[in-house]
Amino acid sequence: MAATTAASRLDFAPAYRRPGILRRLGRTARQHPAGVFGFFVLVLFVVTGLFGPALAPYDPDALSVGRPLEGPSLQHPFGLNQNGQDMFSRVIAGARVSLIISSAAIFIGAASGAFLGILGGYYGRWLDYIIQRSGEAFAAFPSLVLYFMLRAALGPGIEAIIAAIAIGALFGGNRVLRSATIIEARQTYVEAARAIGCSEWRIFIRHVVPNVLPLVIVIMSGALGGAILAESALSFLGLGPDVVSWGRDMSGQNLSIARTGYWHVVVFPGIAISLVVLGANLLGDSLRDIWDPRLRR
Repeated sequence: MAATTAASRLDFAPAYRRPGILRRLGRTARQHPAGVFGFFVLVLFVVTGLFGPALAPYDPDALSVGRPLEGPSLQHPFGLNQNGQDMFSRVIAGARVSLIISSAAIFIGAASGAFLGILGGYYGRWLDYIIQRSGEAFAAFPSLVLYFMLRAALGPGIEAIIAAIAIGALFGGNRVLRSATIIEARQTYVEAARAIGCSEWRIFIRHVVPNVLPLVIVIMSGALGGAILAESALSFLGLGPDVVSWGRDMSGQNLSIARTGYWHVVVFPGIAISLVVLGANLLGDSLRDIWDPRLRR
């Protein structure tokens, strides 16, 4: 009987000693409050973008829903623009457009660039040479000029904006991932995998890539803010798609109206852009601290 009781205690003892997932998440959240803030800001805007039509009190394109240039009120929390359109509804609708464009561009561009950086860092030689010289050629152009060139070449539409921002983000974190891959490829476990007969492609896919993947996620989360700023800048200059967006609501005519005292026309779209960029940067910094062993507390 005593032996059975002792065995039962031994069976259940590891379950008591193992920290739960919720406890680990709570401890990480207490250590990185800025990252938690950034995460919830992004979640808030993602939910707003997904359920925008249900959340918006008015049609964002509807004209004369109130007196033009009316200031914030209970009926119109963000006021109305010069066309009598509800700014609160337009900010909600702009969240979907801005997040779709920036997320798609980062997923295509930054993910492809990250894979090229890892590939060049692992295999080196002529492949690494071509990738790095291509990145230097892109870096020779200022980002805004590059966006203008790509936008003019690809034409109008959301797909053209996504492609322009994706190409611009192609070599963003390329060198960082290349350096991390070179360090990872020289580790002992890679030598051991070669010694037992694993192919280079298997080592690359099964061992090297998973170990640098956290850095890829950090770089992509940080690049999200830059993509939102790029989309807003193109829309601000009149090169964005012909849909409701935050950058378009801050464009030339609205900016001129704001200078005459109707500040709400551009302030609220600007606050939305600032919050999303801040949230993405804070989340990216916290993910770097969490996944980098040298920065863990």
